Amino acid sequence: MQKLIEQIKAFVKEKPLMVFGGVALAAALVAVFFVMNQGPEYQTLYTQLSPEDSGAVIEKLKDKRVPYKVDGPAISVPADKVYETRMELAGEGLPQGGGVGFEIFDKSAFGVTDFVQKINYKRALQGELSRTITQIKEIETARVHLAIPEKGVFLDDQKKARASVIVKLRPGKQLTQGQVSSIVHLVANSADDLKPEDVAVVDTAGKMWTREADDDSGMMLSATQLEYKRALERDYEHRVQSMLEKAVGPEKVVARVSADVDTRHVERTEETYDPEGQVIRSEQRNKETSVGGVAALGVPGVLSNMPETAQAKNTSNGSPASSNRQGEVINYEISKVTSHVVEPTGAIKRLTVSVLVDGTYPAAAAQAGAPADAKGTYAPRTEEELAKFTDMVKAAVGFSESRGDVVSVVSTPFDQGLMEAEVAPEKEPMVPTELVPVILKYATIALITLFVILFVVRPVMKRLTQEKKALEEIQRSMPALGGGSELALEAGKKDFDSVERLKRVVRENPQQVAMVLKGWIKER
Repeated sequence: MQKLIEQIKAFVKEKPLMVFGGVALAAALVAVFFVMNQGPEYQTLYTQLSPEDSGAVIEKLKDKRVPYKVDGPAISVPADKVYETRMELAGEGLPQGGGVGFEIFDKSAFGVTDFVQKINYKRALQGELSRTITQIKEIETARVHLAIPEKGVFLDDQKKARASVIVKLRPGKQLTQGQVSSIVHLVANSADDLKPEDVAVVDTAGKMWTREADDDSGMMLSATQLEYKRALERDYEHRVQSMLEKAVGPEKVVARVSADVDTRHVERTEETYDPEGQVIRSEQRNKETSVGGVAALGVPGVLSNMPETAQAKNTSNGSPASSNRQGEVINYEISKVTSHVVEPTGAIKRLTVSVLVDGTYPAAAAQAGAPADAKGTYAPRTEEELAKFTDMVKAAVGFSESRGDVVSVVSTPFDQGLMEAEVAPEKEPMVPTELVPVILKYATIALITLFVILFVVRPVMKRLTQEKKALEEIQRSMPALGGGSELALEAGKKDFDSVERLKRVVRENPQQVAMVLKGWIKER
């Protein structure tokens, strides 16, 4: 053992570079072995799951004996089982994506009370609403809380149902007022006695997306009206800009439109009467005439009505009795017009349009051999061109002088530096995320292989090549190689150049010369 240790020390002392190369090669081989045998390649199965869904998915993977890894919010499985596992879990209703749903009633338990059934129904309804709301592409996760009171016996005891929705938006995404209104009406129509004004939508940053209705407040536009106004302005801007860019070139026109929109909702009912248009609807005439007869005179009673008494009274009066009565009733119908007018909401009251147009650069076009994008001296647009552009803009936006619309077209040089400094839209990564571990694995193998070639194989080959050249030089310097040292010395005395060359070889390659001498000694 002692002798073996001494031989190893001597070998390390004589050839340290070769020993270092061997150790490095062994370490590289061990590293490659561990990299190649670290197990199957894993790929993301699900990410950004709720704690409930993550636990349910992991339990199913354990039951199916599918290997998995948990890296933060992501669950990974072997790459060859990703799609198969997803389909199997989807068949079992996983992930649920927002809590438990109506599958809670798939398995009925014996002895469940009515209170538990109501709670389960409420949980299922909340979970189903959360899953539905999560389908909106701007929303990452959502939770719904329903407050549905018990129905009382008396109407005065009835309480209003309420609901709250909390959403987590995806990075860089925002909800439009139309989407918020859709969420509100979706939740309101999913429960009894729940009105849209009793539904609140909040995001995880604490921003309130729904606003309470206040009929007495007319100081500011509602979100829907403001969205309509902005959409109208963007539409006009796109019209103007796309039209003028066809004439002056792309990125040489900037248009801004301000629209004054009438957001009032007016309903008016009018009744108009025409006194000249009279029509007889009905007419009634009465006429009564009476001459002579007995008139009742005296004290009322039997004696006054006796014929003898009446005749005596008429005779004493000296004139005959008479009666005449006339009556006339005419009903006229006056013509009437009833009109119910609903004025449209969102009518444009006034438009203000401002347009900036870049000028021309005639000097750049006149230069011989100038690049296509080179710019020369700025020249503003002429008055005729600006007048023509103004007419085009007026026609595009439906200019109305009676409304007091204003259109301004100005020619000014554009700062190209600011345009180029605009933030470029986000691009999708060139390499998919799931391929990154694979690329790192094979890149590590390639780097280790390159390291072995450059720092192990290459030095060894270089050393062997130098030794071979040195051995050939020694053989040329010693003509009597293999014939004994005396002949070599005699040859060295006769040839001074060979002796000098031999000295140089010995100084540069002492180890190789020693090996040659050892070989001669063994031959002797």
